[in-house]
Amino acid sequence: MERLICRLCLGVSLLLTLTGCDAHWGMPVRGYGYPGGLAAFAPRTGGAVNFTYYPRFEAYYHHSSQQFYFPNGKKWETQPALPGATPQEIRRSPGVPFQFADHPSIYHPQVKQAFPPNWTPSSRRAEEGYEWGRSGWDLDRR
Repeated sequence: MERLICRLCLGVSLLLTLTGCDAHWGMPVRGYGYPGGLAAFAPRTGGAVNFTYYPRFEAYYHHSSQQFYFPNGKKWETQPALPGATPQEIRRSPGVPFQFADHPSIYHPQVKQAFPPNWTPSSRRAEEGYEWGRSGWDLDRR
């Protein structure tokens, strides 16, 4: 009986420790190859996405406000549509989901480097299993 109680206490404390350490519950979404610096902003399975980055247009769509955020020279603009692009063109182009707590301009240099205008999701990457400690970026550059 003592042994059962001890195992139960150990299991509960392990569970509390693991859930307390990770603010993002679930596995990162697969198929995008987030590099190490951006992996923390990858939405988790079952989690919410607040921005979708469209590399071809260098623009972020904010889902709750239904606005696009994009650089225009040295300043950032926010508009309900992208100049020179139809909604159909945007929807047909590949997008990368993110969960940012701050304005996307903070992360844009990293995002732009990781996801250039000609980026497309790799079907091979989407089919690979998740390996602890290795991001999709690492797997693609083996």
